[in-house]
Amino acid sequence: MKKSIISATLAFTLGITGCRTVTVNSVPGGANIRSEGQSLGTAPAMVKVNLFKPQKVAVEKNGYANKIINVTFDSPASINVALDREFNVKSNPTGAEIFVDGDMVGKTPSEGVAINDSGASVLEVRKKGWLPAKMSIKKDTPTDITLTMDQDGSGRRLLDLVPTSEGVIVKSEPIYSDTDIGEHSPNVSSCKKLTNQSQTEYILSFSLLPDGKTLVTSILEELTIKNKLEYRANIWQLNTSIAGAPRKAVTQGDYFDIHPNPSVDGATLYFSTTRNGRLGIWNLKLDGKGGLRTVTMGNTADYSPALKPATEHIYYAAVLPGSTAPAYIWNKPSNGGMPEQLTEGYDPQWNPSGTKLLFIKGDIRKNKARIWVCDPDGGNQTQLSVGSGEFNDIDARWSTDGKKIIFSSNRSLLKGKNNYDIYIMDVDGGNLTQLTTNGSHDDKPVFAPDGETVFFRSNRGLVWDIWTMKINTNN
Repeated sequence: MKKSIISATLAFTLGITGCRTVTVNSVPGGANIRSEGQSLGTAPAMVKVNLFKPQKVAVEKNGYANKIINVTFDSPASINVALDREFNVKSNPTGAEIFVDGDMVGKTPSEGVAINDSGASVLEVRKKGWLPAKMSIKKDTPTDITLTMDQDGSGRRLLDLVPTSEGVIVKSEPIYSDTDIGEHSPNVSSCKKLTNQSQTEYILSFSLLPDGKTLVTSILEELTIKNKLEYRANIWQLNTSIAGAPRKAVTQGDYFDIHPNPSVDGATLYFSTTRNGRLGIWNLKLDGKGGLRTVTMGNTADYSPALKPATEHIYYAAVLPGSTAPAYIWNKPSNGGMPEQLTEGYDPQWNPSGTKLLFIKGDIRKNKARIWVCDPDGGNQTQLSVGSGEFNDIDARWSTDGKKIIFSSNRSLLKGKNNYDIYIMDVDGGNLTQLTTNGSHDDKPVFAPDGETVFFRSNRGLVWDIWTMKINTNN
């Protein structure tokens, strides 16, 4: 009502025709102003408008996208028109879709892409099989833009299953991977790929059977069902002597079967599974006889089983409801009996003689995971990780003779980035030596019976696979 009174009063004041003048400015200044096909000069320009007929006004400037506005009798006395700068956008590889602030505007190469250059707009290119590339557009951004995309692959993401007291969380985060698959470390005499995984499969963890001829590995599958991502993890057997050999299913089903670890004689496989809803330890005979059997049951999430040599005891990690600690290590007689809490930590691993237990203590999310060792009863706990920097030492495993410890750590810096490599040290933490140096994520090392061959996981080459390397013992 008030606006109508003002308009009527203004019309009466200006006369019967109701004419008034509106000033049109441009940002940046100096744009050509046209109305009804007639040039009104450069901005700021005066546009005459009456009460009954609005004017379509074109604002034009070289290097900027034209903009048309409606100027009406009720328009403000002065209008500022912000023009979007035109850019020539290319991509490497070419043929990518162009997005400006989330809206698709064409494909590369494309000329005259209109983008606001105030710093708030984002230019992005996307192409299937490649990682998106993006940049913010600013006043000093050149008119000619070429965005380079990195090739996509499963190795570009670190996909993991995180045990919690409530269940299992599928955690995904972007991760760097070097396209160079070579290993140039003087401490490694040879390095080759054992598996040939697809882009929708992720090696999680694995163990070597005592004969050294078979790996049992948990593989996470990423499935697209009705446009929704779903996940499952099963356990498979892999032949260690033939690269790319067909694998054999050990478990099947829409569950999370993780952390496989064989008994000392290799006849029984222990693993963690969600078959009862919550993570628990189960086992099965690898000869296929006897079926599945539950080992732990309760309100904790139990994972990462390890059998103590020459005993009937199982050590495992468990997440307790309401606890602030990442996990605790527990000891349970495999033939029955109540479990006993040993110490804070996770990923327990026995030395060959069963006299020392390796484990990880700390919080990997806060960059302070360290390697520890203790007696079977939890006594004489000693930290083996050296250094106090912001790094994680994880995946610690014994050598077959019990004299060395191999592990993964992100304590090294390559191309300005902390990435995980494989290290080895003496059982007392001395003689720390870096083995792999490739700019990828190398972790989960496992010694072969010969004491020189190491199996490990790596995303080098953009795909998560199991690799083998020979330690150079001549250094």
